[in-house]
Amino acid sequence: MTAPGSYLSSCRIAAGVGVARIGDKAVVLDVRHDRYTMWSGSCASALLDLRCGKPCPLSPDDCRTLERNGLLTKGERDAGPWLTATDIRTPTASAVEGPEAGRLRPLHLVASVWSCIRARMDLRAAPLHQVLIDMPAASRGRTTRDLVTHARAFDRARRWAPVRPRCLPDALAYVRMARREGFAVDLVFGVKLHPFEAHCWVQSGSLVLTDPLDKVRRFEVILAL
Repeated sequence: MTAPGSYLSSCRIAAGVGVARIGDKAVVLDVRHDRYTMWSGSCASALLDLRCGKPCPLSPDDCRTLERNGLLTKGERDAGPWLTATDIRTPTASAVEGPEAGRLRPLHLVASVWSCIRARMDLRAAPLHQVLIDMPAASRGRTTRDLVTHARAFDRARRWAPVRPRCLPDALAYVRMARREGFAVDLVFGVKLHPFEAHCWVQSGSLVLTDPLDKVRRFEVILAL
């Protein structure tokens, strides 16, 4: 007979699955299926412990439930580009809360608008998971001062795009531009309850790049890349 908890000895959170703690609940984002779920009880405890790499006793039945939902995988985890909530620093400042960018360079304006439009086209043409893993890799090298100027210019240029603001495609558009220009930025997904709401923004270290600070502080980070 399998001892309680032994079934989890080789299980890991599946790649592309993020977990956030909200009260005693575990809210899960599975980008492979583009869905959020909420867990309580022993399943929630296991997901939260596994997110932090902690051992967690759990019954085989609960393990199989999580596995059937695609949240666990056996053996070594293929982490891929994904980051967990513990990898993202608590935001302390926002680049968009300050003086607006000066005169926009025409090429930057066109590139920003096209990036916003293309992000929406890509999200309609391919699954979310595929769009995310196809993003350019995070870069290193440019300074924070350059990044603040760059983020403010994108924020101003975004207003010229002939599409309604939406957090996911707009954040995706900015991550693509920033990484290609040598900035180290992360695409961050967050959630809150009562009422449920999901949000997406761009962050570098503790600096938010696409939203006011007070807005993102309402959300618990669930996944990033």
